[in-house]
Amino acid sequence: MKGHIFMLLEDFISEVAGDEVLYDALDECSFDSSKGFVRTENYPDEQLVELVNIVVGKMGISLTQAHFGFGEWLYPKLSNLLPPQFTQYPHPAYVLKQLDDLHHIELKKLYPDAQPPAFQYHSTTPYTAQLIYTSPRRLFDLVKGVLAGMSCYYDVDIEVELQTNWQGNNNCAKFLLKYSKSCDL
Repeated sequence: MKGHIFMLLEDFISEVAGDEVLYDALDECSFDSSKGFVRTENYPDEQLVELVNIVVGKMGISLTQAHFGFGEWLYPKLSNLLPPQFTQYPHPAYVLKQLDDLHHIELKKLYPDAQPPAFQYHSTTPYTAQLIYTSPRRLFDLVKGVLAGMSCYYDVDIEVELQTNWQGNNNCAKFLLKYSKSCDL
């Protein structure tokens, strides 16, 4: 996992739970967290999982709540880092349609060794779409949170129905999306 995600997670924990929870959690980690994370470095996924699990325990919330909350918080932060051609639209559908290109082209330019998830977006009507997410990390609730963050960012309500184990693949989920505003792609 990229250090950039670790750094964003630290910001999220500080904002939501406070610096004391963050520092206590970092002290409890089995890995050396004293040096801080470097944006461009890769860190084992297990370190991120360990940090999240410690924070979840300290806050008394579920992993589902933590993933969703981080995803919801994350989208506005990431949108400020992305090139305008990916975010300057009146509707989240435009961004979701480009999501796989964003991850596999733009992200790879910055971080060639990144292992991003795969996304497939299919508009079914001006008000509905399907988003297929595939990743061995299985961060389905994080994706739901990002969709909620997009909903607020673009001021378009998005109803989300999640179908995990899509087509018998444990690493894949189908998100059925229903928008409050139409989008003709």
